[in-house]
Amino acid sequence: MTLQEKQNKLNELYKPFFNNVKDKVGDDIGQYGNPLLIDLAKTNNINTDVMIFGQETDTWYNDIKDIDKLIEIYSNFLNNKLEARRLFWQCFRKWLGDENGVYVWNNLSKMDYHSNGGSRSILKCPNKKILEESAEIIKKEIEIIEPKIIIFLSGPYYDFIIENYLGGKKKVLEIAKENQLCEFELEGFENIKSFRTYHPRYLNTKGDLKNKIVEFLRAKIYK
Repeated sequence: MTLQEKQNKLNELYKPFFNNVKDKVGDDIGQYGNPLLIDLAKTNNINTDVMIFGQETDTWYNDIKDIDKLIEIYSNFLNNKLEARRLFWQCFRKWLGDENGVYVWNNLSKMDYHSNGGSRSILKCPNKKILEESAEIIKKEIEIIEPKIIIFLSGPYYDFIIENYLGGKKKVLEIAKENQLCEFELEGFENIKSFRTYHPRYLNTKGDLKNKIVEFLRAKIYK
């Protein structure tokens, strides 16, 4: 499929999700952000062979109620954000990427959660319906986009989402300890190589370990 054909399928997927998800998760769980919706068609030099997952957004343009505008925010964000100094984007573009393309960005939770008076973290959400709804969308996104490799820059505390909601089976690698780097076999996507390591903010403090993990992941991407 062309990028536009894939985007058309994503748009068909997103419309009912966007319209219904907040009703499904309920209002009793506190505040949560708009969902992260992927825009392949308008992201400059998108490379769909690689999908990189973060954890969750820290709010996401919550004032926008129009789904088409929200999808376009994704491409505007990536087209302008990749030169930023934040370590996640340095990892996304410089540590693991190159100048030939931009990888697909996704999150393990399509929406973030904000407990009243607390920090934004889906890990603190008492209602896991958000994760159930996110997982169903993520599986369909993977089917449509067809990446060859998935990298979770989410750290070990988010492994339960990969295991319980995406059907991931963890494989320990010899190169590093399990909490530092591991491989996942995702149910239904056994042909896609999937790896999880630390969030770049933490990985960047690890010196030689960071270099070893980045070198390992780059070898998987560019083999």
